[in-house]
Amino acid sequence: MSETRSVFTLILAVMILQIAGGLMSMLTPLGLEALGTAPQYIGAIAGLYAAGFMLGAWTSPAALASFGNIRLFAAAAAVTSAGSIALSLWYEPGFWAIVRIVQGVGFAYMFTSVESWLGQTVPEKSRGNVMGIYHTGAKLSLMIGPFFVAGLSPLDSRAYSWAALFLTLALVPVCLTRQVQPETRDRTAMPLGRLYRLAPAAVIGVALAGVVNTGTLALLPIYFEGFAIGGGGTAAAAIALAAVWFGGLVVQWPAGRLSDRIERRLVIALLCGISGLAAMVIAIFGRSFGEPGVMMVLVVWGGGAMTFYGLCVAHAIDRTPKHKIPQVMSSLLFIWAGGSIMGPLLSGVAMRTAGATGLFGWSGLLLILLAFVMVWRVSARAAPEEHEQEDWSPILPTPLASVELDPRNAEREPEA
Repeated sequence: MSETRSVFTLILAVMILQIAGGLMSMLTPLGLEALGTAPQYIGAIAGLYAAGFMLGAWTSPAALASFGNIRLFAAAAAVTSAGSIALSLWYEPGFWAIVRIVQGVGFAYMFTSVESWLGQTVPEKSRGNVMGIYHTGAKLSLMIGPFFVAGLSPLDSRAYSWAALFLTLALVPVCLTRQVQPETRDRTAMPLGRLYRLAPAAVIGVALAGVVNTGTLALLPIYFEGFAIGGGGTAAAAIALAAVWFGGLVVQWPAGRLSDRIERRLVIALLCGISGLAAMVIAIFGRSFGEPGVMMVLVVWGGGAMTFYGLCVAHAIDRTPKHKIPQVMSSLLFIWAGGSIMGPLLSGVAMRTAGATGLFGWSGLLLILLAFVMVWRVSARAAPEEHEQEDWSPILPTPLASVELDPRNAEREPEA
């Protein structure tokens, strides 16, 4: 665990960063709703944030080469923090859309700075442990973040000051770390056509993970702020988001280990089927199921929906030569980001059309469809031999952790 201790400051920076990210993921949709913005436009602004994130991931290698990890992180944190304060100075949806694009780029740069650093600092033998700690801490921070503003109005300037505070504090561990900055590595993506021929189930699954998860999470606070639980408002929305991330946190390890023992696509189908049914329960019964009951069902939804992305990545890696893994993982990230741009807009249209029934009904429909697709792919192509299958590892769709830090991505020369 000495390697883990040596990079603790970098992991701490990401945890603080994710607290701010969790805050903004709740404040932005609730604030836009309070400004009278229609759900489809709220979804569109969430999609613009994803577009900014995608742009940041795409341009981050060049930015790192030009400025280095510490300076890029510091600049991105300063701009993103200023953006949070700016949101509380001008309550105009069009202005918020611009700020969220900039913040998407900034968050991508900050993740890239830390994660590429971790990926080149942590020895291969310790990557599994470090990655597990990293992603567990990240999910815990996403759960905790919204509670810092629970009870405040979504247009209260203090709420946005909390986000700016944590973005600023994230600077401290990075600027004071004694770790030597790594050299920038070139990471190119695999052409999408080749990737689809290699692992079509992974491509479809990752794309729908972006559409379903990002779309639902972008609008979920709007539905749950009307609940009385926790006093209602931002407190109820915070509890709902925590329920989702708690479900994902609990299920990720057993689901991942199960997928190491049986066909991964069947585990993905099981997760999507259960999560899809949970979404349908919320869509059909709503509050008649009881508010505590809805929260429990939401945990089930999060357990499946927040977990299957990592299994899709693992399935793609099972079919990928060792020296091609970085290319495949980069391509999968951009496919997810593309789905994340469209997801909030489509979910916003569904919610505008049929309210909460539309939001969760759309989510449930896509998840159940994906479950059937996975079963179909099992019958269409056999699984790789057990000796060819890589062990599962926890993963979140962030710019470079999926590439640099993943223990399956050892630096190897191509086989002759």
